[in-house]
Amino acid sequence: MTDTCPRCCRRNVRPRRERSDGTQIRSAYRCPDCGHAWITSRLRTAYPAA
Repeated sequence: MTDTCPRCCRRNVRPRRERSDGTQIRSAYRCPDCGHAWITSRLRTAYPAA
């Protein structure tokens, strides 16, 4: 899953790390343009496998 940088709005940033459990997917990101780092926590049921 990719995300958009909240600082510079670069799209399609790929996670550096991902961890999941039964209900959540946690992803750690770092923007290659501005270097901003952030973490997301998403409910697995909101993002069904493609």
